[in-house]
Parts: sequence; C-alpha cells; structure tokens
Amino acid sequence: MKKYKNVVWDWNGTLLDDVKTGVNTLNCMLEKRGLPTLSLATYRDVFGFPVEDFYRKVGFDFQRENLHEISVDFVNTYDLFAKGICLNPGVADTLRQIQQLGIKQYILSALREDLLKQMVVDFHIQHYFYQVCGSDNIYAAGKVERGKRMVEKYLICPAETLMIGDTIHDAEVAKALGFDVLLYTRGHNSSDRLAQTAEIITQMNQIPDFLDKAD
Repeated sequence: MKKYKNVVWDWNGTLLDDVKTGVNTLNCMLEKRGLPTLSLATYRDVFGFPVEDFYRKVGFDFQRENLHEISVDFVNTYDLFAKGICLNPGVADTLRQIQQLGIKQYILSALREDLLKQMVVDFHIQHYFYQVCGSDNIYAAGKVERGKRMVEKYLICPAETLMIGDTIHDAEVAKALGFDVLLYTRGHNSSDRLAQTAEIITQMNQIPDFLDKAD
C-alpha cells in the first residue's frame, strides 16, 4: 500500500505562480509610503508569516496604520498586478497524475475561501480537488486552525498526508497538523531557506514519482 492517501496543497506560490505579482504589489505599497523597495531575491529571503511581522520588517509603520488598512491595500493593489497570472509550470499535469494514483487532493490556503474557490474554478482545476479550504479573513492568518478543522471535518489521517508548499510557514503548518512536507523552490521563499527546513523540489514533475515511490 502507498504511504500517502492525501496531498494537501498550498495555493499562492505553490499552485499559483504569483511571486512576481506579490513583489510588484509590495513594492507599489512601499513606494506609496516612501519606503525602500525590494528585489525579488531580497523578498524571497525575508517573506514570512505572520504577515504583520513581515510588514514591520520591510518598514511599515503600525503607529500610522493598522493591519486591516494594510491588508485592504494589499488586496486592492494585488488585483492591479494580477492580470495574466497563471499556474506554475506543470501544475495541471501533476494534479492529473496524482489523481490517477488514487490520492485525494486538497487545497489549504491563507487566501479568503470564496476568492480561492473562484480562482480554482477560473483555472479549470476544481475537479482535481476533494475540498478547497481557505481563510475567513484577508489577513493571511489562521492557517493551522483552518487545517485542523479540515482534518476533523474530512477525517484526514495526518500520517497518510503530504503537504506541498513554498514557504517555511507551510512546513510549520504541516508539522502542527502532523503532515509530511515537500517545499517547492519557485515560490515565495528562497531555495536556501527552504532547504534548511525540509525536503525540497525544484519542478512539479518530481512530485508524482515521489508519491509513487513512497512506502
């Protein structure tokens, strides 16, 4: 019998290729506040959760504005740069191969759930997922708690589950939920940071073989 019966995917940066969109969004927000912008490499070296800590690190002043105001600005600015956004290379084929292995697939994201579900439909990949689970807020918060509710509701056995993400936080979420984890190096954290945290993959097409050989 195969070890994994479930794969839990992160969305932003893992399935969705939105790293450049994220950097452009952040830099637009920084410029509006007269703050230094970040290169892609620097962004991937410093991005993390909680997002409030990340915002403080790159210069946002929480004496002048609160997390809600910044989060609303992020959502509105992100939409300006999101035209033409697409899935990461090889995603659709990888989802299809995993489905053919008989493994249930889920999405667990900090993105607001109604937006997440609509995006999954827009990219025509909804049929690959048993469930799509997002946040109930715009603050990119509560991923562990959302994951716990997902595990309980859908009777997911953590020992039979692999999480695939693109950030150190995804590894933290996986550990909290009892999942194994693979980290994809083309997302929001640098490969050097990820390699110090968990096993990494550089291409989506590595995943089906990994799953097929797991025991």
